[in-house]
Amino acid sequence: MRLTWLIEPVDQIWDGAKVALEDANWLASRGHQVTVLSRSAAPTWLQLHCQFRQVTNFRPANLPAGDVLIGTHWLLIPFIANAGAGRGMPVHFCQGYEGDFPGNAQLCDRIEAAYRLPRVRHIATSKNLAQQLRQHFGIEARTVPFVVNHSVHFPAPSRPIKDPLRVGLFGPWQMTWKDIRTGIEACKLVGRAGLEIQLVRVTNTQPERQELLLPFPVEWHERVAPQAMGDIYRSLDIFLGTSSGIEEGPFLPAAEAMACGVPCVLTDAPCFRAFGEGQFAMFVPPQDHAAMAEALVVAGRIDEVRTALREAGIAVAQNFTQQAHGINLEQALLAIALEGRNCPRAIVREQAIATESPHDSEAGDPAAPARTTPATPATIAAAIHVGDTEQLEQKLMQTLLAAVDSLLSHSEIARASRCYAAARCLQGTSTPAGSGTWPDHQNADHESILKKLEALAAAGINDPGLHNQCGQLLHECGRHADAVKAFRAAIAAGSNNAGAYNDLGVALFESGDTTGARANFERALVLEPDYQDATDNLRDIKGFSKA
Repeated sequence: MRLTWLIEPVDQIWDGAKVALEDANWLASRGHQVTVLSRSAAPTWLQLHCQFRQVTNFRPANLPAGDVLIGTHWLLIPFIANAGAGRGMPVHFCQGYEGDFPGNAQLCDRIEAAYRLPRVRHIATSKNLAQQLRQHFGIEARTVPFVVNHSVHFPAPSRPIKDPLRVGLFGPWQMTWKDIRTGIEACKLVGRAGLEIQLVRVTNTQPERQELLLPFPVEWHERVAPQAMGDIYRSLDIFLGTSSGIEEGPFLPAAEAMACGVPCVLTDAPCFRAFGEGQFAMFVPPQDHAAMAEALVVAGRIDEVRTALREAGIAVAQNFTQQAHGINLEQALLAIALEGRNCPRAIVREQAIATESPHDSEAGDPAAPARTTPATPATIAAAIHVGDTEQLEQKLMQTLLAAVDSLLSHSEIARASRCYAAARCLQGTSTPAGSGTWPDHQNADHESILKKLEALAAAGINDPGLHNQCGQLLHECGRHADAVKAFRAAIAAGSNNAGAYNDLGVALFESGDTTGARANFERALVLEPDYQDATDNLRDIKGFSKA
């Protein structure tokens, strides 16, 4: 793919730019043509392995031709939305909803207008952030897990309890939702209780006057290069996360601290709870400095608590790998590119199917059992070029579906689901929405097809075509109540057309819900007044009701 990232600024160290630039590097390493554009100078704190261009503005004349155009801030959404043909499908890479930031109250109308721009696709870096976008705007954002660089952030041997207690507090004072003020008040309270403490402050801004004159020593780190952060984390006894509201996106320093084996005290905020289940940190109410102080003492001075938090934090952090994040991001971008028809057929390469690098599999371990290689096509796009006919697209789709069958037979559900998603993107260009993905399903064993579809749905594929095909097969098998659920899932996933509501109406009628059936036939006719099937069904159901 040809990917263009708009990132600002990149000459300063901040988490949002760090994540986006590392993603750009990873995608370039996968063979994609990646360009980063910024109005700032190139970063000196991170080596780029992709193209970089400093531009005066983001008008279309300064944007290269591409398949996907990615903006990383609300101010950049209008530029990607209005870039015009040939610049790529517009994608907003969302790491936090700016409309909830207290300092943006005067800008809220503009921020909301940017998020509502049509045609823009959204990728969120956490489930709670995707939920915010759904609640605010009805946006169904693709979610990718965020990433911890485990080559930098790894645990050192457990630190013995000693004085002073080194407490890490990260983030700029100026961002009110990070609530550094409450964290400092908690440390003051710990000091007044007689515990010797040293605060370790890491920030990418100048310290404020209020945090300079403190009754305990402060170790300052400003604008630290990412490669140096691991050593700072491993020097800590406790990491204190003080974010106070829903406006905080995924708070990367807390995950990095856990990866380094540092026990964490965190506010009970969505950005931290989204890390996972269980007691991987001591959670305290936001803006409660007394509760924070008590938790710092317990986590810093009780050996059993420290050990439990350390082990649980390390386990949680292992979920945030570059490979998992990168593959999810790559597949989301590929699906969006294909959806927009801005993506040349030649980009659907072997990596779109074999998304798992051989270096990440068990093959590198001589003691591991040999892995069975599924019979997936090795060169499905080698001879496919821009401008090929529908016949070649159909051939490619059939090849992808063959790969789905093969991968499912080897229980490789996640990889099968990615092939299925790619096949559905292709199908959408040449096949009526809602028709069966496996063309021969009318003559196939319905139960075997259902098992395939249910396995894909369980792997997280929320595709209207998949749910619709499940509904059709369940209906043909006489499982009308299950068919109702499948047709409703298809509508919820985006199948908002007359045919979808008519199908749901038929299933409801056959499961005994005449009122629900009538409502859905009427809804189908609102969407398409001349839809004959819904007209006939509504007439028949009215006659049935009178009888």
